[in-house]
Parts: sequence; C-alpha cells; structure tokens
Amino acid sequence: MTRVHRVVRPWWTCAIDGLPWPCVEARQLLREMFVDDRSVLQRHMAQLMAVAENEIGFLDRATLYKRFVAWTLSNGQRCTVCGSLRHAVIAGLPPRLVPCNDVRGLVDVVPCQCGRTVE
Repeated sequence: MTRVHRVVRPWWTCAIDGLPWPCVEARQLLREMFVDDRSVLQRHMAQLMAVAENEIGFLDRATLYKRFVAWTLSNGQRCTVCGSLRHAVIAGLPPRLVPCNDVRGLVDVVPCQCGRTVE
C-alpha cells in the first residue's frame, strides 16, 4: 500500500513525514497529477495557499507563496506586472498574496459587492 503525502489541516503538515506541506514527495505527486496543464496546478495551489493562510495565520505571505506556488512556476516564467523571475501573478491568487509590491500597489483596497472593503 502506497503511503500518500497528504496534508494534515489546520497545521498544513505532511501526514507521512511531518514536514510543511506540500513536502518534496507531495510536490512530485502534484506535478504528476497535473502534468498536462501546469496552469491548473498553479491555480489549485494558489487556492490552497489562500485557505492555508487563514488556517495557519502566522506565516508571512512571501513564505506561503514560496511554499505553495513558487515551485509550480515554469523555468523563465516572469511576473506580468514587474518582470521578476521570483514570482508570478497566478489566476485565482488574491493580489494580497502575491509577493509583488507592484501588484499590491495596484490593488490596495478593493470594494466588495456587499459594501465593505477587503484587502
């Protein structure tokens, strides 16, 4: 029986090795699962990062981005806003979670349809 490196929530650690999830083995499995469409993997991990941010709560956003999203980027993929090779704007990732000062500067406060403002 194969041991799956799945996430243990709300701590976001690996059930097998206890490392921060996604661990190396989980990343490899995810790459294999999404081998036909890297953009789907990027959106999936961006959505998980947003959930993890709420549950973990104490990690800085750049660390979360590196852990959840940065490893999904293609070699040479650049941020469409500032041109950096260290990060990229991913569909589904709220601008507040992108470690790009130029992106955050574009969207400091966004009005919500309910009348409140969100970061």
